[in-house]
Amino acid sequence: MPRLCSTTPMARLRRRRRYSSSTSSPSRRWDPRAAFAAATERIRAGTLRPEDAHHLFDELLLQANPVPERSLSDFLAALARAPSSAALRDGPSLALGLFNLVCREEAGPQVAPPTTCTYNILMDSCCRARRPDLGLAFFGRFLSTGLKANQIVATTLLKCLCHARRTDEAINVLLHRMSEFGCVPNVISYSIVLKSLCDDSRSQQALDLLQMVRKGGAAPSVWWHIAQ
Repeated sequence: MPRLCSTTPMARLRRRRRYSSSTSSPSRRWDPRAAFAAATERIRAGTLRPEDAHHLFDELLLQANPVPERSLSDFLAALARAPSSAALRDGPSLALGLFNLVCREEAGPQVAPPTTCTYNILMDSCCRARRPDLGLAFFGRFLSTGLKANQIVATTLLKCLCHARRTDEAINVLLHRMSEFGCVPNVISYSIVLKSLCDDSRSQQALDLLQMVRKGGAAPSVWWHIAQ
């Protein structure tokens, strides 16, 4: 499995923490929920800079109370979907980098263990950052935690496989593994794999798969998704 955490950013973070601890004490009034909510709104407004995000996480790691998982997930999801702007060029990569800063044990207990929602956001960020290989590594880590996959995670797994040009494995997941996860493929699941087959000029296999979709009566919706 690829190494997901970089030692260099963590070393820089430790230096900033030591400097901050020696010059001032953490603010007792700092509200992580409000801070992350405000930062999430700035992402949506296109005004949050990478330096601002790093400062937020510096403050996070100085606190004794953990950040609510929902607040962190909303923040990372907003980063993953943020369009490129003058303030923020690559939100998905920044989301992955910030998560890596707090995923180590050395970062302390300020962030609760990742949930199914968090892993889905990270996998989606990898696809958006054009690193589907890391998304698949996150899925491997997800399975090792014992968390249960749901329809959303399974669909994001299909995206990672197709973006990594591992369409045959995506077909296997679609037709066999999703049922093992307790999920039923839907229109979006089929559309992701069908589009990948079409992009690979494997039209006959796409037609064969489409015949299976027709039996479920979802063919028009599938074609609509592919056209988008």
